[in-house]
Amino acid sequence: MELKQLTKTTKSKRGPAQEWVFKVIRSAIVKGEFPPGMQLKQDEISAQLNVSHIPVREALRQLEAQGLVTIHPNRGAQVSKLSRASIEDMMEVRAYLSASLLKSAVPAMTATDLNKLAAILEEQKAESDLMKVEKLNYRFHKLLTSRAKNHVGDIMIEIMHANIDRYLRSAFYAREDTRAVSLAEHEKIFEACEAHDAQLASDLLQQHILATRSRIPADIV
Repeated sequence: MELKQLTKTTKSKRGPAQEWVFKVIRSAIVKGEFPPGMQLKQDEISAQLNVSHIPVREALRQLEAQGLVTIHPNRGAQVSKLSRASIEDMMEVRAYLSASLLKSAVPAMTATDLNKLAAILEEQKAESDLMKVEKLNYRFHKLLTSRAKNHVGDIMIEIMHANIDRYLRSAFYAREDTRAVSLAEHEKIFEACEAHDAQLASDLLQQHILATRSRIPADIV
């Protein structure tokens, strides 16, 4: 377990120690630095981050609430390992929730919003770095539904994104063919938003996310 390097890319240690520890460990899990099933030892985390056991314990509980960590009585914590059924369920919920938010967001979209979406699409066409491709994908999806102004929905989608995409990273974002399909679908969704066709945009987004279920790696059972 190596956390010292990750702390350099995480926002500076401000505010409660628990929140900082939470962000460092969460970042490691989402980026795949800590793979599913990996043991998370409180003593080791405390030593590497130079904090007491209390903020580490509380951070792990917060991560458990987001589904990223599983805490076993008397056996400690480990990075959650999701089943295919769990991932498919999350994708289904994410698809319907995202589609609902987009349907509300489209009528409120501004020219600035559309210009930002178009700019992201152009960046996606030129980018090949795995982590940057994934980040651009998330930015596109987040901006699509931002005008819905549904804070609870945004949080739920972000949590599902963190859980799902760590499994899809190598099977989806790393492949040129799947990226090309995804980009083409993004362009159609954008065109529907540009035409202020909320129903079409919503339907396309739902289909886009549900279709990703076929990209779940075969070794996940």
